Amino acid sequence: HKEPQPTQELLKNLVIDGYIRSLYSRSIRNENNKPGTFHLKARARHILKKEKECELESLDLIYKEKGRTKKFIEHCSALADIFIYFLITKKENEEIKFYTKTSLAGYKYFPDPKPDAFMAIKNGQEVTRYFIDLFDEYTPAWVYQKRIRDYIEYSRNGDWEANTNNSKFPTLYFVCPNETKKMHVFFYGKAKLEKSFEEISLYASTISTLRFSKGSESDWLKGEEPAAEETAAG
Repeated sequence: HKEPQPTQELLKNLVIDGYIRSLYSRSIRNENNKPGTFHLKARARHILKKEKECELESLDLIYKEKGRTKKFIEHCSALADIFIYFLITKKENEEIKFYTKTSLAGYKYFPDPKPDAFMAIKNGQEVTRYFIDLFDEYTPAWVYQKRIRDYIEYSRNGDWEANTNNSKFPTLYFVCPNETKKMHVFFYGKAKLEKSFEEISLYASTISTLRFSKGSESDWLKGEEPAAEETAAG
């Protein structure tokens, strides 16, 4: 945050007032070297349920926050970093809407399992959409491969076009834990997509790249969808 002191004071007050809980612990070694992590408490739910944009189904998950695993918390933090990356790198006239998997529960026509996030970027009358999948270091190669095959099958069955007035299929954003996994998923995905003749674009990056980048063409490996002429020729 550009002004950390006011933010820290605000977080401190929210903790004192019982709206959020800090996961910081002085008893854990090196904990003070990490960014602060917080979650909403039940008292915050009573305030947020009055907001039209807050779904009750999502707010009910607040009751489960205290028992979340370290892996789950790190996954959510990484998703937040991805969202911040797109906020920082968006153009001035662009508007971003970012939905996590929890917010997509009501979208029955979305892929199953749902992506970790869905993003729509609006620029004037043009809207570009993205399915975002985030993988951790423990994810085996076959999971990446199956995810790509699942997206190809989802594109073929026509559910997206049937429910979105034939809008363009979302670009796939795969965020990987390291360069090795990024290269693997990119080249595997590129090969499978080219053979499928589905009009799908695949981009791959790493979470560390997105966390520390201010926006660069080199942030993503880009596998563009085949041109219409190439598809027809194939």
